[in-house]
Amino acid sequence: MSQTDFPHTASPHFDTGPLSWVMVEIREALARSRTALFEAGGRDPEDQSTSLQHAKSHLHQAHGALQMVDVDGVVLLTQLAEVVLDRFKDGSLKYTPDHAQVLANLYQALVEFLEELLAGAPFQPVRLFPYFRDVQDLLGIDRVHPADLFFPDLSFVPELPVAVAPAAPASEAPAQAYTALRQRFERALLPYLKAGDPASQSIHAAALQAAVTDVADLQREPKARVFWRAMQAFAELVVGGQLESGKYVKQLFGLINLQLRRLSQGGQELPDAMLREALFFIAGADEASLPPLARQLRKSYALTAMVPRDYEQRRYGRIDADALTAAREGIARARGVWHRLEQSEINPELDGEFREALGQVAAASDKLGLQALAGLMRQLSDVAARAVTSGRSEALGLEMATALLFAEHGIDQIRHLPDDFNVHADTIGARLQALVSGAQAPEPSQWQGSLAQQMHENDTVVALSMELKTGLRQIEKVLDEYYADPSKRADLASLDGVVHQLEGALAILDQEDATRAARHVRQEIHKLVAGLDDPAQEPRHLDEIAQNVGALGFFVDMLAQNPAGARERFAFDAAHGTFRAVPFKKIAGPESIPVLDEPLPAPEPVPEPVTLAPPAAAEGVSGEEAVEAELLEIFIGEAQEVLGFVRDTLALPRSESATVDNMTMLRRSFHTLKGSGRMVGLHNFAEGAYGIEKVMNVWLAEERPPTDALFALLSRAAADLSAWVDELAASGRSTRNSDALVAAALRVQNGEAFSMPEPAPAPAAPTAAPTAERTG
Repeated sequence: MSQTDFPHTASPHFDTGPLSWVMVEIREALARSRTALFEAGGRDPEDQSTSLQHAKSHLHQAHGALQMVDVDGVVLLTQLAEVVLDRFKDGSLKYTPDHAQVLANLYQALVEFLEELLAGAPFQPVRLFPYFRDVQDLLGIDRVHPADLFFPDLSFVPELPVAVAPAAPASEAPAQAYTALRQRFERALLPYLKAGDPASQSIHAAALQAAVTDVADLQREPKARVFWRAMQAFAELVVGGQLESGKYVKQLFGLINLQLRRLSQGGQELPDAMLREALFFIAGADEASLPPLARQLRKSYALTAMVPRDYEQRRYGRIDADALTAAREGIARARGVWHRLEQSEINPELDGEFREALGQVAAASDKLGLQALAGLMRQLSDVAARAVTSGRSEALGLEMATALLFAEHGIDQIRHLPDDFNVHADTIGARLQALVSGAQAPEPSQWQGSLAQQMHENDTVVALSMELKTGLRQIEKVLDEYYADPSKRADLASLDGVVHQLEGALAILDQEDATRAARHVRQEIHKLVAGLDDPAQEPRHLDEIAQNVGALGFFVDMLAQNPAGARERFAFDAAHGTFRAVPFKKIAGPESIPVLDEPLPAPEPVPEPVTLAPPAAAEGVSGEEAVEAELLEIFIGEAQEVLGFVRDTLALPRSESATVDNMTMLRRSFHTLKGSGRMVGLHNFAEGAYGIEKVMNVWLAEERPPTDALFALLSRAAADLSAWVDELAASGRSTRNSDALVAAALRVQNGEAFSMPEPAPAPAAPTAAPTAERTG
């Protein structure tokens, strides 16, 4: 493989499971932010400010998702991008198409980098440095360093041997020794900086390295010894020619000089930024020629594969997005038509459609620089035409299907194809030509069999995931309709076959916990169809089923991208009948990475049902169960972002907030709040959001004109749900209920005026410690 490629195996430094869970949201949020960013161009100041605010809201949603899964480095870029949008908005940075393109390039780089991680790339945020530097330049930030995107664990202090003898006489005071060493260092520094050829630089660098080594020999405290040994190892790399004397190298020598001045003045601080920079150079050097000290530090800090040699090259955004889309559409169409051809007799119309789809892929492949793939597509077209007269054998059909799978896989992996991809394409083409000519085709290479098996498995997972998603939507729809109208009990019986199919599909995919969850949902629906012994328990029973169905929906979203991660990220608790996402926690180690937590404690006992009363009479009634702390953190972060967008949109002039796009996004926001609430067990909150979502569904489906009643309802919902989230953030629980909001929503949906009593004053905080405290 080439130097810029990476093996298709998971990196030991990054768990892709959490990322795959939110990748769709991140990709969509950045796409919406990019659209709003470019829509701001050419508008008057007020409209431009609105578009930029939308761009920031979407960007912040992606930023929050990245924070949740702790992707070091990437969050620095999204944070910087938010600063740029703020500067555009307040006028301190001029909005121009070129400046907007810098952010668009950053968005594209982020998406491609994250997709690489999911595909098995090592975790190397410094690959994003060129785009990081562009944004810093845009903001006028002078000091930009690739080590800003390098994240070794600096809290770790490896054991390094103490020097056998001190570098200075024992009678000499440390300050005097450091002053003398600093003078030696400075005498060599200026000539080194001015040297114009590598030989002269090496001579002066040796003098710098000798002074730093003597400083390191004086250190007796472990952390200080590691700091100065890292500076020594860095200087040794320069002397040995493993590091060129470029800008960043000279900057670090200048910082060492300043640090020596502080040391001679009695200062004891050890800047983490300097240590990080020294380790950055050690991590990026050629491992085969590392001196012993650098090798020891590299091993101690687990720096292998953290810094690619080509980090200054622009790796992302170089692919023609339109051509890539055309290639993907063409190969999907070709595979679909080929499947129909295999099921039919000779069909000239289908044959023509098949060759047309292959031609689309070939043309797009030429634009993408995949000449070997373009050639293979033309060979496939030729083989298909010849097969019309010679006939399609079973062997030819299998080889054609494998070739289409190979092409699809190559298009999906275009950013990091192996060096032997072209050879493999030629091999497939040769086998096809032999088969259609009636000759004996050579035996397929081992990679062909394993690749075909892998791609068939991937296809199976994706296809079944789509079926699962469709089934879950149908289940949710029927349950929602029954929740609103209990007379539709008979409709629940129709779900038995749907859930049974889900159970079977999950079993095929070897997703044991999800299979058990689907089986449990099926059993619980049977109980509803038969009628519960205690009808008063039915609303709570429905909520529990809906929570599991919602969790299965999150699970299926992740399943299509990362089946192994989905299996580890979700668990079914048979004792309590709940299917839940396992929360993340942080551990100490070479990296700060999200990992799976220990088995979850049993949930709090569900309180007995209470008779719902208006808010003023609900004092003392807990409107929500205690929620597991880390899931509550996730919910609060997302809900605050979504509600912030809702409030910002409603604050716009009615002519803007009532556009179809904004109305659709408002509906989506309340749908998100409903799903998130159900996911973490905040059923009462979710029901309030669902009440608003249903109103928005009717408004959009019937194309009703926006009314004062609708916007009064939306404003009240935003205020009430925001206050609800604030209470959860403060204490981990809330005594609110959504009855009044749901009733008001139903009245507005039926064409009545908005009316709703003012909320009761917030009850006093409970004296006992809440059972679900917030973390962090």
